[in-house]
Amino acid sequence: MAQDLAARVLCDNLQALTTLTAHTCHELPPDRRINRAYVHSVLKPLLPSLLLGIAAATSLADALALIARHTFRHRPGISKPRKPRSKPHKSMTQKPC
Repeated sequence: MAQDLAARVLCDNLQALTTLTAHTCHELPPDRRINRAYVHSVLKPLLPSLLLGIAAATSLADALALIARHTFRHRPGISKPRKPRSKPHKSMTQKPC
């Protein structure tokens, strides 16, 4: 359990650092944000080679360029909360054993 949590924290920190690096290296406009879910998809197959240092410079540069191309426009102050509604299949949750 502790190893899973530590691995998750390590991956989240690597994703955040990669996102910041891609944002600054490719000079994205301030209203553009990088898709963090896509960063996870790009880094997952690269993690073993990056941690071992095998061809890290070229693969990391290619990954940063790929990550910087997948952005979305951030619009502050716009939120769309879900409408409150009842849970589906309520009768199924309260079934007698």
